[in-house]
Amino acid sequence: MLTSSHGRSDRGAVRSHNEDSYLDDPANRLWVVADGMGGHAAGDVASQTIIKHLRALPRPPQTVDYVDQVDDALAAANAELIEYAHRNALQIVGSTAVVLLDAGSYMLCAWAGDSRIYQRAGNGLRQLTRDHTQAHEMMSTGAFSAADVQSHAQGGALVRAVGAEAGLVVEWAAAEATVNDVFLLCSDGVTKEMNDQEIAEVLGRPAPVSEITSTLVDTCLARGARDNITAVVVRVEA
Repeated sequence: MLTSSHGRSDRGAVRSHNEDSYLDDPANRLWVVADGMGGHAAGDVASQTIIKHLRALPRPPQTVDYVDQVDDALAAANAELIEYAHRNALQIVGSTAVVLLDAGSYMLCAWAGDSRIYQRAGNGLRQLTRDHTQAHEMMSTGAFSAADVQSHAQGGALVRAVGAEAGLVVEWAAAEATVNDVFLLCSDGVTKEMNDQEIAEVLGRPAPVSEITSTLVDTCLARGARDNITAVVVRVEA
């Protein structure tokens, strides 16, 4: 597929530095957002390590081989971060990761954590990833309602992230992609300030992807930007 893409990251209005990183690599048809775990040491090191490993990948002719390479790169980043934490006497140096890979007539998504990938197709918006958080795990058992989870102190805690534990499990999903479909990779700094309806409206605008990306980030900044903000927008052109 022919695509256009653009990424932007901002530290926001509250945080002292930016622990988010992203990769916009249209040549290899690969896009990534990584969000260093807030409240932990060296979150910026964690997100940058993920991007470093994925940026180094050469794209092989077969998509299945590329998928294996992405898995291996995330595993290598995971091992490097665990070693970094051990060497520096830190408990965790971790980050979320979402990866979008152009596979021709469809897109492949890989993720660990609560950064998200959305797809706007026609007039609809759907979240292609599912948050790896305590809240989602609680709700998936059927024993907790959304109201129960909302009041739970640890509801937003991550249950999966790169660098969190030795046995990293990356989740994958596939989505059919057609001309004019728009994909958004974002850290939770975006979803803290904008709801799905607002995101869908912005992604549906007939504007360059650079303008759409700036609108998302600028909207979050105008609303107080309580967290780092990162958005990568990818549109299928042909």
